[in-house]
Order: sequence, then C-alpha cells, then structure tokens
Amino acid sequence: MGFKLGGFGDKLQGMVESVKSGNVGEMLQHLPLDQLPLDQLLDKLPLDQLPLDQLLEKLPLDQLLNNSFLQKFTDFASIQELLSNWGIGGHSAEALQSLPQDQLNAHVQQTTSFGSFKEMLLKAADDVKQGK
Repeated sequence: MGFKLGGFGDKLQGMVESVKSGNVGEMLQHLPLDQLPLDQLLDKLPLDQLPLDQLLEKLPLDQLLNNSFLQKFTDFASIQELLSNWGIGGHSAEALQSLPQDQLNAHVQQTTSFGSFKEMLLKAADDVKQGK
C-alpha cells in the first residue's frame, strides 16, 4: 500500500537519483532555496562542488559580500565601492552576475588576496557559517 503525497514522492525520488548520478545542479532546481535562512542555505548547498555560475545564481551575494567581510579581506569598504572600482554599474552584489567569470576572476586577483571569485565566495560563506 502506498501513500498519495501529491507527487512529492516522485520529486524526492528524482532528487535522490540526481544526487546519485552526480548531477547536483539538477537537484538544486527542485529545492526552495530562496525560502531558507542564509545559514541553512549554506549548510544545504555543496558549495565546493558547484560551478561559479550556480553559486552566483543560488547565493544571496549581498549577504555574503557584506561590508564586514569586504573590509576584512579586501581594500573595499562596501560592495558599492567594489563595484565602482571594478567598473560595474549597480548598487548591489547581484550586479556581479552580469560579468563573465574570467573578468570576475581577473578583478579578484588584481584587487584582493583571493585567487578566484569562487574562492572569495567560499571564504565569505565560511565566515557566515562560523558566525564572523
């Protein structure tokens, strides 16, 4: 005897199969990530396994690249200052999504001690997890 769960069982099975086959990105499309608090979101995402484009899409960049993090690890006081220095229009970290990855990495390498933008995001996520 089975239970009718409004298709939830099928979705869950699809997510399990995605994980087993190594297709984490497909699995993420099924999760309501935008409804999770940042600390829970960071615990659920396999950050080191995701390509940069998915990190940019899934993570709340304004919360990760906050003034405290930027002042601690870069020469910038705010995201607005970083964006201005990098020649990017906009007032929020979401504007970073418009740049090609190679340009993001070049800016990061030139103006921070990080080797790539993904490395910078992973450090910011780690700081949030540790409550810094």
